Amino acid sequence: SNGTTNDAISDRNNFSTVSSRIKLLLGVCALAPFTLFSISRSVALSDGYTAPLKLYTHLYYHIIRHDEEYEGVSTREKSDSEGKSKLVCIGGEWYRFPSSFHLPKDYELAFLKSSFGGQLPQQFTKFDSKEESLSVQNGKFNDLNEEEHDRYVSISQCSYLIDLVDSNDEKDEAVDSPLEISQYIGDDDKDWELVAQYRFLDAENTSTIQRVLFLPFKRNVAHKSY
Repeated sequence: SNGTTNDAISDRNNFSTVSSRIKLLLGVCALAPFTLFSISRSVALSDGYTAPLKLYTHLYYHIIRHDEEYEGVSTREKSDSEGKSKLVCIGGEWYRFPSSFHLPKDYELAFLKSSFGGQLPQQFTKFDSKEESLSVQNGKFNDLNEEEHDRYVSISQCSYLIDLVDSNDEKDEAVDSPLEISQYIGDDDKDWELVAQYRFLDAENTSTIQRVLFLPFKRNVAHKSY
């Protein structure tokens, strides 16, 4: 009697163990596709669209090295002597600017006229985001999102210029700037030089599946240069 009871208990335990393992296996099989899909999607976003963050990070440290190490003068001393901030200019890519924290002290973001025809943001006042800034209005605003031309600067005022350009994927080199930016540079007396560029996914020339998922063994995407 005791032997039969022990055998029955042992059989139940074995069955319970096997059942638990089967449930675990089924759970893994059910979750694995969603896990792989999520990882592939995250990698695709990181691979294709993080160029702006990388570029502004690179620019931040480049400016610091250039202004402080190579010239031996701090940005604060130079800004005080000149009486104004230096400008990092963008055209149609204004909406991908991450935040003012990505610019060194005494540098400001400025806008060049581009194909965008709506109302652009304005610089913070001397009060930054404090309550006192609500009583100060240096520029024009409207509630129709219509373009205000006081937002724009001349390219001759810019120290750096950022934009998204077409590139040659074989050489991974920028080969063609947007027409409006090319005209700006052509009209300016400065000798512009490339500081940095990063690959940015060209959505128009990349298939939907390649945009959505990162397929390491069948990666076929087009890029622009940021």
